[in-house]
Amino acid sequence: MLFSEVLAPEEVKSQLRRAVSSGRVSHAQLFYGMEGCHTLGLALAYAQYINCPDRTETDSCGVCPSCVQFQQLAHPDLHCYFPHSAGKDSSSYTYYTEWRSLIQETKGLFSLHDWYQRIGMENKQGMLNKEDMDLLLPQTALKAYEAEYKVFILWMVEKLNPQIAPKLLKTLEEPDGKTLFLLITENHDQVLNTIVSRSQLVKVRRFNTQELAEILQKEKHCEPSAALRIAATVENNLIEALHYENQAEDKLQWFSAFQEMMRYAYALYHPVKVFDFSQALQWVSRMESFGREGQKQFLRYALVMVRKCVMQNIPLERLAPTSPSENEWISKFKVFIREDNISPFYTLLNTAVKQVEANANTKMLFTDLLFSLGKHLKK
Repeated sequence: MLFSEVLAPEEVKSQLRRAVSSGRVSHAQLFYGMEGCHTLGLALAYAQYINCPDRTETDSCGVCPSCVQFQQLAHPDLHCYFPHSAGKDSSSYTYYTEWRSLIQETKGLFSLHDWYQRIGMENKQGMLNKEDMDLLLPQTALKAYEAEYKVFILWMVEKLNPQIAPKLLKTLEEPDGKTLFLLITENHDQVLNTIVSRSQLVKVRRFNTQELAEILQKEKHCEPSAALRIAATVENNLIEALHYENQAEDKLQWFSAFQEMMRYAYALYHPVKVFDFSQALQWVSRMESFGREGQKQFLRYALVMVRKCVMQNIPLERLAPTSPSENEWISKFKVFIREDNISPFYTLLNTAVKQVEANANTKMLFTDLLFSLGKHLKK
């Protein structure tokens, strides 16, 4: 992949190119960017650039045998590891065909949820497991086959099984020869401290609203006003912005689920009305149908909706644009989100995300969430 194909801030591309030109390439680098950043594409472009014999000051040539192999993810010195189903004898290589096809289709711009959908494991939590380390470690001891650097890309390194992480630490600290580890994460605080301490941090920021709007005008041929509205609505998430029209159905589903969640939570403690709890159980069943990744997406959407209520109360709604249907509902609901309960709301929803990641029982998790939210809505 070429740097010119990567949708990332120019300053981080320049930082990587300077490291190569000055010969100060850290053997382990941790690429950190929030969901919606093109961190994987950036790592792939960097790996191609550093091994291109005809690179320029700004990019790899794109036509030499090394570049062609990197672009096809078929270079013998490029090794990719990523979360996958933790079944017996399962490793990243088991899903390498799907990995290559998704990268080539999207140029590396996809979410963890997109990847899980591609390999059919929306209801499970992926990980980098023992089999991956058993494959990786012998490869690090070998000399590069063709390229100057052997490159190991570990995508979503926070998914590394903590029990087998120690196997990787010594290699990260003292790699053999010209070995380059490019570790990628969306959750810096979830990466093991022992890995962070052995890596150079490469932080990839999200585009601001104006920058993202310009990208939408170029990539999607949006009108300037529409591009600004979309960029602000998705809170500068590049992936969501580029697939805004395709995600309309998901947004509508999350919006209706959020409405139901707050209505049922409030009804549980209503002093007058008798609430039919079977309705809440139907909502919990709906949450089960979302799958693990869908549940996390919904909970993050709920956090955004709570934030938008706060912004309208301040009022600073111009900083958190909403769709017409969201705005109509928030204008009525925002009175329930106040200074004395905003912190518990954030805590409850963020905790629920972590519990989903820990494979908590879905029925217990979301039933408890309804009662907990209801207590704070009652106040």
